[in-house]
Amino acid sequence: MKNLIMIFAALFTSSLPITSMAGNVSSAVVIEQQRSAITKQQILSMVDSNEVQQQLVALGVSSADAVNRINNLTHAELAQLNMQINDAPAGSGIVGTIVTVLVVVAVLDLLGITDAYSFIEPI
Repeated sequence: MKNLIMIFAALFTSSLPITSMAGNVSSAVVIEQQRSAITKQQILSMVDSNEVQQQLVALGVSSADAVNRINNLTHAELAQLNMQINDAPAGSGIVGTIVTVLVVVAVLDLLGITDAYSFIEPI
């Protein structure tokens, strides 16, 4: 009798519908996430350069602390940093160039010419 109740309980719970809750992700959200990821990678590569290392030492900041802080940047802080980098003479237009490249690659993926983004199906 105990086994019968266990089997019935297992069948009952396995027959319950399982639904997942997922929302649509717009292209703008994906591009923003890609831009943020690339920007973080660019900043991390800047920290590895000798000039930045010397400046960090002069300011009394270890490179490990700088890398940790960069990895913990919020989207708002990253957007503010992007604006500051774009306003700087040496970095002007770099984010726009990166976004343009990402959009071009996304369009090429849509046309089926490349397969850089696995989540984009060719039309």
